[in-house]
Amino acid sequence: MKYFVSDNERKNTVYHEFQKESFDGHTFWKSDSISISDDDAYELGILNLFKSVIPNYNDYSEFEIDMALWNCIKQKAQQIGGEVLECILEADQWVEKTYLEYEVFTIIGV
Repeated sequence: MKYFVSDNERKNTVYHEFQKESFDGHTFWKSDSISISDDDAYELGILNLFKSVIPNYNDYSEFEIDMALWNCIKQKAQQIGGEVLECILEADQWVEKTYLEYEVFTIIGV
């Protein structure tokens, strides 16, 4: 993947983790999660995308994303285009597989 990494590819903990289902409040960096570095998320405009779509989004907290909200994120990314769209479409492969098992995934901030 170009934008996201698996847990064993992380170089540090300054990442936004996409974790399957609801966050249990204490388990981070699961082996089936994907993560995007804070630098990439900021430079690409992914954090601004999240803030424009997710109510009360905060880069330092966690937010559950259901399918309807994910579709809004994808729609906004399509309007923006470029690398924002490319990044979201890369995550979409993981997200769609996650929705086959769970109703939500959680974005856990840095």
